[in-house]
Amino acid sequence: FTPRFIKDLVLIFIFGISFYALTHNPFFYPRPYPTTGNWSIQFMQHPLLLGFAGHNYLLLRDADGSIVSELHGLATDKKTGNWKYVGADKTDVLQVWEFEESTKYLAGKNFPGIILSQGNQLAIETLWKKAEECKDRINQKQIPYPPYGFTIRGETENSNSVAYTLALCMQVDVRHLGLFTPGSQNNLLK
Repeated sequence: FTPRFIKDLVLIFIFGISFYALTHNPFFYPRPYPTTGNWSIQFMQHPLLLGFAGHNYLLLRDADGSIVSELHGLATDKKTGNWKYVGADKTDVLQVWEFEESTKYLAGKNFPGIILSQGNQLAIETLWKKAEECKDRINQKQIPYPPYGFTIRGETENSNSVAYTLALCMQVDVRHLGLFTPGSQNNLLK
């Protein structure tokens, strides 16, 4: 082994450990653990770009921890009305989609997140209905979806903005998740 090879190997190892620590840090990427027996509303993040960016959404869980429903802001084809994983067309609009089956959008919900509220079924479902009411108000606005989910000109309005706005509609406190989540502090109903 040459000294250059050993130096490069050490640098790769240090970078790898640093990268893992940064993208798996519980400060940026906490895990929600509701109290057993409680229903909960969770502010979740699907990591993107190797964990540097993320797609925020809301999740409703029952007392057993099963997913009951999810609210996602997604790029939507204005002509067909179909949602897309990634919006790239300038004609796409941002729409809030509710999925009542975990396999409908993304299966295996072991993503980072925080608990926005937990309690009995009636209290949590009442909060969730507030978010559903705001869903309709956001969808009526026909907000243009920025290509690939962000813009460098002006405020980004994307899935992260939807999750933040829906949390505000429920009057619950939400904090920033992840490293790079453009649009995460934008209220779409202001």
